[in-house]
Amino acid sequence: MVERINEARRLECLDGVTFSGGEPMQQAEALLELMAEIRKVAPSTSLGMFTGYTEDELRTGRYLTRMKASVHRKRTLWQGILGHLDFAVMGRYDATQPAAEPLKTSQNQRLMLFTGRYTERDFGPQLVEITIAGDGASVLTGFPVLGVPV
Repeated sequence: MVERINEARRLECLDGVTFSGGEPMQQAEALLELMAEIRKVAPSTSLGMFTGYTEDELRTGRYLTRMKASVHRKRTLWQGILGHLDFAVMGRYDATQPAAEPLKTSQNQRLMLFTGRYTERDFGPQLVEITIAGDGASVLTGFPVLGVPV
């Protein structure tokens, strides 16, 4: 994976990698290892994450992982991951609280900035792209806001 990311950086001007769901924190140990490797070979690459957990749940080790880990180990893993992150969108998706702010899909989620790499202004308005193939197959990408026609 690291080799592919590094190759993409060279060939396609890749600026960053964002980890999203499922739930990245369910694989916290592997996530931390991957982030550390990316930082070794491509230290300027931006790292971001979407997680359904809140900052408090992660800080206190109250999240699930695929491997059994103590609360202390989970806190340590989160601190390691946090040390690599530039930003994260945190909090469970709640369809009853639609949001239009950058990167957030519900009002209860928070965009957290952990380094000076970004400001909230760097994340533009939510956009939606619809691609329709010749055979009629369609793909929707982006952040559609519930109740707002695309």
